[in-house]
Amino acid sequence: MNKKELLEHYNKNYTEEEYFSNNVAFAFSNQQLEEAIKQLGAKDKTELTSIFGYGDVCLKSKAKKLIQWVIKREQEKISWLKSLSTKEQNIIIEYELYNHECEYTMDIEPVVDLFKNVFTYNDIMFVFHKIRKQ
Repeated sequence: MNKKELLEHYNKNYTEEEYFSNNVAFAFSNQQLEEAIKQLGAKDKTELTSIFGYGDVCLKSKAKKLIQWVIKREQEKISWLKSLSTKEQNIIIEYELYNHECEYTMDIEPVVDLFKNVFTYNDIMFVFHKIRKQ
């Protein structure tokens, strides 16, 4: 897999999948909430809940299944990241170090937190030192 394909795959988000988009809506205003009620097939807002707590809504009756689905997708992503070659892992780490402006702030903690279940601190430091030398 070349770098472009690798990063495209990495950046693919489960929120773009049909199952998610059919069962979760985002509402940041009363009008959007009314649209979400219709979209999700609810009678009123009492049938809705949030699984993330930041504007998302879904049917209460589907919340547990949605949470399980999201956790499964996250686990699949972690497994995929761990299965990559060292070179591919370094590309992903480098991408996130630049994405979080770590070379500018000199703070890699956001990336360490992001990859806490995937890569070690030493893996991230190795890439950080590499990009600092460039």
